[in-house]
This record gives sequence, structure tokens and C-alpha cells, in this order.
Amino acid sequence: MLKVQNGKLTETEYCIEAEGKNAAIFTTGNGYMGVRGSFEEFGSIRVQGIYVRGYIGTIIEIMEPFPDNEYMKNFYFNEEKLKDFEKQESVVNLSDFLLVRISVDGEVFYPWKGKILSWERTLDPKTGVLERKVVWDNGSGKQTRFLFRRFASYENKHKYCMYVSVSPLNYSGKIKILSGIDTKVKTCGQKILREVGKFGDEVMVQQVKTADKYGFEAAIGVKNEFRLNGKNADKTERECNCLFADILEKQVSPGDLLELNKTACIYTSRDCASIEEMKDSAQELCLTARAFEEELKAHLAKYRVLFEKTDIEIEGDDEAQGYLRYANYQTIISACDDSVHSLSAKGLTGERYNGFVWWDCEIYQLPFFIYTLPELAEQALLYRYRLLKSSKENAAKDGLGGAKYAFCSSVTGDERVWIYARHPFLQIHINADVAYGIINYYRVTGNLSFLLKYGLEMLCEIARYWISRVQFENGRYELKNVTGTDEHHLYVDNDAYTNYLVQFTLKKTLEYLDRFSDRAGKWRLNKEEIAKVQDIVKKIYLPLEDNDLIPQFDGYFNLSRTLPVAGGSSAKSFQMKQSGLYHLSQIIKQPDVMLLFSYIYREDEKFTEQQYALNWDYYEAMCETASSLSFPVHAIASADSSRMLSFYKYFLDSVKIDIDDLHNCAWQGVHSGCLAGGWISIFRGLFGINMAENAIYVEPNFMPLWKKIKLSFEYRGIRIEATLEGKTLTFEKTSPQPLEIVFRGKEMLFEQQRLQLAL
Repeated sequence: MLKVQNGKLTETEYCIEAEGKNAAIFTTGNGYMGVRGSFEEFGSIRVQGIYVRGYIGTIIEIMEPFPDNEYMKNFYFNEEKLKDFEKQESVVNLSDFLLVRISVDGEVFYPWKGKILSWERTLDPKTGVLERKVVWDNGSGKQTRFLFRRFASYENKHKYCMYVSVSPLNYSGKIKILSGIDTKVKTCGQKILREVGKFGDEVMVQQVKTADKYGFEAAIGVKNEFRLNGKNADKTERECNCLFADILEKQVSPGDLLELNKTACIYTSRDCASIEEMKDSAQELCLTARAFEEELKAHLAKYRVLFEKTDIEIEGDDEAQGYLRYANYQTIISACDDSVHSLSAKGLTGERYNGFVWWDCEIYQLPFFIYTLPELAEQALLYRYRLLKSSKENAAKDGLGGAKYAFCSSVTGDERVWIYARHPFLQIHINADVAYGIINYYRVTGNLSFLLKYGLEMLCEIARYWISRVQFENGRYELKNVTGTDEHHLYVDNDAYTNYLVQFTLKKTLEYLDRFSDRAGKWRLNKEEIAKVQDIVKKIYLPLEDNDLIPQFDGYFNLSRTLPVAGGSSAKSFQMKQSGLYHLSQIIKQPDVMLLFSYIYREDEKFTEQQYALNWDYYEAMCETASSLSFPVHAIASADSSRMLSFYKYFLDSVKIDIDDLHNCAWQGVHSGCLAGGWISIFRGLFGINMAENAIYVEPNFMPLWKKIKLSFEYRGIRIEATLEGKTLTFEKTSPQPLEIVFRGKEMLFEQQRLQLAL
């Protein structure tokens, strides 16, 4: 049972069948590392997981699909390539440094043995601390109280801190604590790591290396400090087998307190030039580690800055407040302060999707950081710049120009799509998504240095790709044989989301080139290319029917409004709610068209309110929300149409997607894009804020279910605090710099510290 209690996500009883799901949900991290909520006493396969951003290896991927209907056979899978497919890249599960195994008179504490007398596990989004309190009967009447606390440090991203205390309640006996590293771990059920060596006395260090072409190395260090009743206690012995651990054994009585202060450190090939440097760095960091409370204080000094900048205060609904803060925490720890890797679909909470970066990054996750922590947003975009060369090579392989970004992107930039899946190769909207991310970042931050040094070059290379990819027919440019974000419909022509976004991003690219032509590099578009892009912007086909409905793609409205069903049910494991013939139906996986009205703000070509309302009414009925990315879009659209009960439902679906396990796959890792959408659905849906280069556009929506909502965001380097209370919206800023505000179409100057607006 998971619930919000005192602002913390709380598990009030041990549930053996929920171990995998809750391991993902109780992940702790700091952007560099992610540590699943596996129990210290035992890490099960599919439950334990410690991942470092950008640390990858090669796995033999076990294939699940069985095409059992016409749709799967003809559209979804290529069965010949399914037989050929074997290896894939994946994030690597590193050795488990959580290991703390406790015995009471020879009986090892496991939750599924003996009897749990009380159980409470909490994750506090305000601190990032995971805590577990347990009272356990070993089966013979001996009762012991355990306290486990841990967090990934924001004071030093290589450091993970743990505290354990053990108290006998009604007996005298022998307690044994084993603490160290569990070296027996697997990635996707396979042994990926090869041990290079074990070293150390005061600090134990295990060195590992991936057994593949990369041979990425890592060093995991652990320092254990034991105390009995406040006095230091030396370890009794050390075990150096599959459990590389220190052992303490003591005779205790009621009132005694055994404590463990444990520090773990990780360095990998992405951090150091040699395995020796990794070992030395891990040892040194462990040796300088302080007591748990001191480490926590140092961590909070940095973490609370991030928490406060991303926090939304909701007055009048403690449940919504708690779940949103949980979602924000998982979003914060999905980002890192370097460009080695970027925002992946599962963050660092599981191995599903192999740690790849998808279009979710620029459209769903990146806005959260652009508006709250732009310095982290910049790192995600620098990741795309780092892969520009590889992206140009991807386009060249297809005989096309410019840069084609990988739909499934890892650390190298080459396409990591599973070769048996047909549709991802056609999801070329990823290039417009990346371009939109650059444009969105610049128009909100005004970071001209980034645009001129990195962003504009990427926009130009993406433009070259579109020049070579469009087809000119019947007096217009078209994009044929593509797949939109809705993966239920493959091999379509003129996907509306793709075409509209291509036109918008190309238009902005031309605008920036014209404005900064004297400062562009050799990569700038030449006169012929500029003329071509201008022609594409003018003549690209933007689907819109006379009745103001936007067809998702050519021929969409000719399909059945119901879903013909045939074949078996294995399709459901691939984000399909039914084993249906989707190619014959208008039923969609996620709100492709509605992204144009919700997340994609087109500052100079916004659709009319009538078009918005008509399309929302139509496409909500057609969407089966088989993708988690549906919920925040639906929340925003509901708010814009003043359907606040619907907003509330979709908002809660966004922030509780994994807690309630709405898609029955939470054990694989959290849905990072959807969780980020919780924040965006309030910022964009309730506050109605859109930011352009010239002004902040505001069209708030009255929320009667909440008394007051308060958040802060950043625009052009200025921090702004916004409060929505009843039918009053208030902005406050500390900077004297005036800002342009467009409130429901009316222009005004935000000059003073405070601006109050009536809804």
C-alpha cells in the first residue's frame, strides 16, 4: 500500500509481490547515479539496480514479441529481422553497494521470514532521503528494531550515503552485521560485468569492466564505520567472495544500539582516464566521508536549491501536493550536470528501454528544466550537439543531407532502434523535436552564446535534412512514409504533428539566421539552401479540414471509428490496450495532434479556440491512452476547456502513473516524461503560461478544487514567482528589469515588483 503521508511517499506494509514495482518507485539518485529501492538485506534479480549515466554495455536481448494478428505481422514487426536480432546496448547494472545483511542469533533478517510487527518505508521529496523503519520477530519471539536511511549526494555526485541502526527489544543475543558489495548482479538477466580486482583495508574497492567491445571500467568503493552504544567498533573479519564485505559480530542486550555509517563511491571511464585513477578517487572520497548527518547537511545545502526552484505549493489538497512533489523529485534526479548522456525515458530507475534517449526528452522532460533549472536543460541540449557528427552520418547512410538524429539515442549517436521494429525508423519527427527543444530553450532563456555556438549549427543541419527529405507534389511539400508520435499508425503520409512542427522550426531557423547572419559559422545555410527552406515554409502541407478538424495523417478520417479486433493478445505488452487491427481504425495510442495545442506553442500561428475545442473533443474520444505521455497533454487540454474534474483526473494520472501502476509495468522503471508532465500541466494548463522571445503570454484557468497554487519559473534570467488564488493571478519578481506580459491578448508592462491580474 502506497500513500502520501506527511508529505512523504509512504509504504505501510511489506508486500512481496510489489518488490519490483516499488523498487523502481523508491529509486534515489542525483542525476549521475540512480539506485533502485532494493532492500539492503537482499537484492533480487529484476529488483536491484545501480546505474551510472552513460555507463553502457552490450547485452543479448531476449525477444518477447510474437506477431499474432494482421496488424502485428504486416506493420509492427519485421519477422525476418526478428530472427536476426541478437545484441543491443544497455545501461549496465553495477555491483550492489547497498548490501547490509543482519543476523539475530544466526537468523538472517529477511522481510519474508519470521514476522513483520511494523513496517514503514518513506521517500521524502524535500530531502531525497529513503527511510525504512521495521520491527521484526525472527520467528522465535526475539524482536529487533531496524532503521535504514540512505540518499544519493548532491554535494558530490559520486557519493552515496547510508545509515543503519539495530536495536534488540526483548532479548540478549548475538547480532552480526555484514556490510559491503554484492558482486553478483546481472543486467537484463545477464552477467555483463567482469571483475578486475578487489583492493583495500579501511576502504574496500571493487574494480569491474564490461565484457564487450567497449570495455568500460568502473571502481566501486565502500567505507564501513561501526559503533556500539556510541563507541567505535572494529570489524570482526572481511569476506572476499561474491559478497565483498566487512563483518561485525557483537553480543547485545535490550537498550543497546548497533550503528553502521556507510559511504559508497563510484567512478567510471566517463570520469577518469585509467582504472587506477578510478580506484584512487573512490578510496580518497570514501576516506574523507563524514558521519551520515553531516553528509546529509552538505547534501541538503545543494539539493534544496533544486527542490525549491521546481516546487509547486498546492493549498487545499495534501494528496495532490504529495504526489506532485514525488513526481518532481523523480524528474530532478533524471538530469545531470554534464552532456555525457541526457534525459532518458526511464531516467536511471530501470533497464527497460536500455537507458535510451527518445523524443520524450525535448518535448516532455526538457521544458521542466528550461522553465525551472535552465543550466540543466542546456546540458541536455549539449548532449545533442555532441552527437551532431554521428547524426550527420545517420543521414548520409540514408542518402540524405544534414543531420538525422537517432530516434533511440545512446552515448554514441548512432541509431539504436531494435531492428525488428518497423515504426521507429520512420519517426523522423525526432529531428523537429530536437529543433524545437533548441528554439524553446533560446526563447525562454535568451542564451545567445548557446545559440550561436551550438544551437544554430544544429538547426542548420536539421534544416538540410528536411531539404533532402521533403517531396514536392501537386504544388506543395509533403513528408511521406513516416510514423508520428502515435505508433498505432505506421507508414502514413503527412503526419500533422510532424508537418506542423517542421514548418515552425524551419521558420524560426530562418529568423535566427537572418538576425545573426554576421555571426554564423561556416555551417550556415547558403543562399540556395535558404531559398529552399523559405519555399518549404511557404508551401509545406499543413493538414486542416474545412470543418476545422486536423486529420492526424492523410486518410485518417476514412478509417473506422471503432477498433476491429483479431488474433491473440500478446500485443498488449507493446503499449496496445487491445489486440486490434489499429491500421484500420482511428483509435490512437497517444494525443499526436493535441500536442500542437498543448505542449507546442506556436507564437505567431496559434490555432483558433474553435479549432482547439473541436479537435480536443474529437481526439480525446479516439485516444486509448496506451502511452503514459497522453495524460499530461489531456490534463492541459482539459484545463483549457474549463473541464476541471477532467483536469484533476488526468493530472493525478500523470503524477501517479507508476504509484498506481496504470500501465502494469512500473517494475521496469518510472515513466519519466509523464512525471515531468505533472509540473507542466499546472504551469501550462492552470497558469496558462507560454513564453516567447518578446513576451510572457498568460491565459490562466480557474481551478475551483484548490485554494491556492504557487510556483516559480525563470524567464530571460529573471526569477518570477506566480500565485493563483481563486480568480486572482499574481506575479512577483526581484529584478527591476521590466517584462512584457500578454494577458489574454492584452499587452502590458510588468515594471514593479508585483503584478496582480483578475481572471
